[in-house]
Order: sequence, then C-alpha cells, then structure tokens
Amino acid sequence: MVKKTGWHFLFINPRSFSGVPQAYLSRTLLIILAIVSIAGLCGLTRLVWFTASYGIAKFGVYGARCENDGLLQKIKVLDKSIVKESEILDSLIVFEDKLRLQYGLNLISDDVRQAGVGGRPSREEMLIATMLDPVLMRAEAVKESIAVLLRKAELQDSTLSQTQDLVSLLHSRWAQIPSIWPTNGSVTSHYGCRFHPLLNRTVFHDGIDIANAIRTPVYATAGGIVKFAGVREHFGRVIMIEHPGSGLETVYAHLHQFTTSPGKIVKRGELIGYMGNSGRSTGPHLHYEVRNSKGNVDPSGYILSSDLIVD
Repeated sequence: MVKKTGWHFLFINPRSFSGVPQAYLSRTLLIILAIVSIAGLCGLTRLVWFTASYGIAKFGVYGARCENDGLLQKIKVLDKSIVKESEILDSLIVFEDKLRLQYGLNLISDDVRQAGVGGRPSREEMLIATMLDPVLMRAEAVKESIAVLLRKAELQDSTLSQTQDLVSLLHSRWAQIPSIWPTNGSVTSHYGCRFHPLLNRTVFHDGIDIANAIRTPVYATAGGIVKFAGVREHFGRVIMIEHPGSGLETVYAHLHQFTTSPGKIVKRGELIGYMGNSGRSTGPHLHYEVRNSKGNVDPSGYILSSDLIVD
C-alpha cells in the first residue's frame, strides 16, 4: 500500500505551548493553489499593464490635443497675417492703378493679375480632403493662401518696377519739353508774319519777343545741354540749348550776359543769362525760339500754366 504524499503545516505560537495546530494539504490541492496563484498573478500583471497603457494613451491623447490646439493657434495667426498682407497688396494695386491713370499708362488687366492663381487641386490636396482632418485642411488652405499671396506679390513687384521705369521716362521727357516763360516782360512780337521795324517790310518771325529792362534774368525753359553760348551776327549774344529727351531745341537771343557755357547740363528754370540789346535789335528784349527736327514752331504752344508743370 503506497502512502499518499502531501504537506503538513505546523502553526507555532511562541506565547503558547499547550498545543501545535497542524494542517495537511494534499499534492493535488497544492497544484490547484499554485495554478490559481499563477493565474491571479498573470491577471494582476495584465491589469497593471492595461492600466498603465491606458494612462500612457490618455496622456498621449492629451499631448496630441495640446499640440493640435497649438497648431490651430499658429494657423489662426498665419491666417490673420495673410489677410493683413493681402490688404496691403490690394492697396498697392489701387495705388498703381491710380498712378497709371494719372500718367496715361495702360492698366494691368485682372486676367494678368490672376495669372497663376487658382486652378485644379493637386493629388495631395485631394488626398487631404478625403481624410477630412480639419487641422490638415486648415493647414493646406493656409499653405495655398500663402502661395497665392507670394505669386501676387511677385507680380506686383514686377508691375510696380515697370510703372516706376515708365514714370521716370515720362518725367525725363517732360523735363526736356519747354514749358515755362523764359523771362518776365511784355510780348512785343508774336510768332508768324510781321512788319520788321529795321527791314521795313513784312517777314516771318521765327519766335516771340519779350521786352523788359536790361539785365532782366533769363531762364532755361526745359532741361537740356547747352549747345552754343556765343555771338551770332543777327542774334548778338545767344544761347542754344538741346533737349534730347523731347527732340527740341530752344534759342535765347539778344542777351546782355551769359551765366552758362557750352556742354553744361541745365535744368528747367535755371538762370542762363540776362536780357540785353545785342545784335540786330531796336531795344532791350529777349528773342525766344523753339525748334524741332523740321524747323521752327510757335513757342507759345509749349508754354503751360505753372500749376500744370510736373518736375
């Protein structure tokens, strides 16, 4: 007969020696207890792992939410900046249009200004749209707005540079068109046919005569280069100024004195000499002419009122 194996547990109480309690556990029961203990430990471990995983996941979601909120905030700031810069760009467009109208230049068409703006969405844009992620969609919208703004800014920079060059060219031309009176005084003889007091016959007068006292200041009527400053038989002391930007030439005759010299660059309104009575003349006056490539023209047709002159 095989004796059953098992475990005997003695419970000793140091304060009492009257009896020693005993407990007997069979081998089968011990195996069952061991299995239950291991299963419980595994369950506890899994509980701890799930709890920890949940905490980590929750913390991660919180962090992602904070990051998401931060991105949304940045997108809002970018949105405001884009709106502000777009307003500035629009004001520049309005300014350029007004400038072009004032100078008689052609306006930039809306089709040109919209060049490169809009169009069919890219595959990336369509993919983002299908994901329906609001943050990604907002970010993509901001990205596209920035791209559009950059294209418009580059175009505006180009058109403004072109406008600046054209306006500078116009100013350069206008500065060389005779537009002011060359001196103060009374007009004693106009452009055209007249009776010549010295020749005693009717001749064609190539300019206008303005009478005043000797040494009355004489001014350049437009910017240009002094072609001649010397003495001519009938003109006496005379100054001739070329105005290359307009293709014109002005003549100031019967002077008393020069204040300029050949080759000097002069501006409109600059003092060039003083009225006199030199050459074939009956009294102190300035003989003033305007010439183009075909010959003499009426100077009074170029003289503008002071409020219309742009320098």
